[in-house]
Amino acid sequence: MNIAIVFPLLAFVAGAMTAYQPLINARLNDQLNSPIWAAFVSFVVGTIILLFVGLFMNGGKFMSLNTEGLKWWMFTGGSFGAVFVTVAIYVVPHMGVATMIAVMVAGQLIGAAILSHYGILADQPHPITWQKFIGLSLLAIGAIITLKA
Repeated sequence: MNIAIVFPLLAFVAGAMTAYQPLINARLNDQLNSPIWAAFVSFVVGTIILLFVGLFMNGGKFMSLNTEGLKWWMFTGGSFGAVFVTVAIYVVPHMGVATMIAVMVAGQLIGAAILSHYGILADQPHPITWQKFIGLSLLAIGAIITLKA
């Protein structure tokens, strides 16, 4: 298998699948009448799936986890996911899924570029080059155009 093709293809398919998540969660919100509970149900289902996949991948045995060296902030990733999913549930009915994803992806990539530039939580910084700056600017312009359309 050529990982130069497989990994980008997997990333593309996973990205395409994320277009469904806010739509499904917004419909769940319509039924539950609560974006918080809709997000909670979404995370519980995801947790159950990860539990079974994790067990299946380890031959039905729980893995021992190496918790040595864990820092408190390493547990905060789920809180960002909770905010992301809850906001998506709330805004999709108002902006549509394509616009929501365009704006969120612009925010993700610009935020990621800033974190990478300064090497925040990374081993080394990856400076914002003029090419990256132009790409991020075009992305932001695209999100604004999508928002105004």
